[in-house]
Order: sequence, then structure tokens, then C-alpha cells
Amino acid sequence: MSRIGLIVRALPAVAAAALLHACAHSASAVLPGDSSGTQGLLPMANPPMCKGQKNAKDHASVTETLSTKGGSLCIPEFGGFGGKVKYPGASPSVQVTLTSSTTNYNGMPQLGQGTAIFYLQLAISGSTSFGNKVRHGGGLTSAQIQPGYPYTVYGQAVVFGVKVNFGPCYATATHGKYGGVIGGVGNLLKGQSIPTAGNAVLEVYAGQQTSSPC
Repeated sequence: MSRIGLIVRALPAVAAAALLHACAHSASAVLPGDSSGTQGLLPMANPPMCKGQKNAKDHASVTETLSTKGGSLCIPEFGGFGGKVKYPGASPSVQVTLTSSTTNYNGMPQLGQGTAIFYLQLAISGSTSFGNKVRHGGGLTSAQIQPGYPYTVYGQAVVFGVKVNFGPCYATATHGKYGGVIGGVGNLLKGQSIPTAGNAVLEVYAGQQTSSPC
């Protein structure tokens, strides 16, 4: 497999669970076509911010270190979105910077149909290889994510100056402490290798825009 192909397979999973992956809805958002609404319900609290998170007007970011034993990457809380994604052990240990936003504030590509509800940019500092064991749990979470409703994650990596699209895939949101949860994408990292530093963006769109599950 080419060096670009290896990066394309690995990078989306860091977020993914992100993946993966906003024109922000209110905490009382309803499903498309659902006229019942959620009026009268108290809004849920936002997910907690990451340790060391840096906040700006239009985005939030955090730099974390991948562990050789595996663990969780914290998704920077922004606009009511946050959470964690599980990943397998990474050898050698390298840093990854995650940047969250709910708007396309810096000219990111429009990868899906409509307007993304969440963007997660990734920057991995160097080459690494992942193990084959991933703990369950984690995911992107928000009161603006509707449990039981499908969401589609698109991605694009920039490798050696070349833009390479990956995905899309869809996942049905589940219930969580802070609202709906889109999870399960971290398993894509199992056994993968990243031969060089790279950048990527994951974009999350409401609705099912593909037949491929995450």
C-alpha cells in the first residue's frame, strides 16, 4: 500500500470517532420532518472541556500525546460539542493537535451535502503505528446530536501537499450523559501505520448520506 493510502486509512480514525466529525442547532433541535419538537425539556449541560484546552472565538484546540498503551483522545469542547475517542496503543508515542469548530471559519472544504454541524481538524506530529486492541466507549457527543438519528462523517487528508478524500460513513447516534453520541470509529486505527506527519479534517453532517456504516 502507498504511503498516502496508509495515512488516509489512519488519520480519520483519530478523530473519528470521531470520529471523524457546524451550523449549530439549539439544544432543543428537532429531527428533520419531526413536528413534535422538544419544547419544555431542559437543555443538557455541555461536555467538559479538555485539560489544557485553548479557546478562541470560532474554535477550540488541544494538543495531546498518543500513549503506547492506548487510551482516549479528548475532543475539545466547542459550541456544545465534545467527548472522547478511544484509540489503540501507538508506537512510537507522538503528539496530535485536535481543533473543534461548528463553522467553516478557515476555508475547509465542503465534503458533504448541506452544512456540516461539526468540524474536527487533526495534526499528527510524526510517524507511528497502532496496535490491535481498542477499548469500547467514547464518541462525539452533544445535546444537538439526536439519539436514534443517523449522521454522516466525511474526511479529507493533506499528504505531501495532495488532498485525498476518505469516507464517508454513517453512524446512528446513541444516548449519552450530554446528549446524543456518535462513536465506534476508533476501531479503524487497529493495526494501522502513519508513515509521516500529516493533517486532516473530519466533518459531521446530519442524516444518512452514504450506505457505508462507520
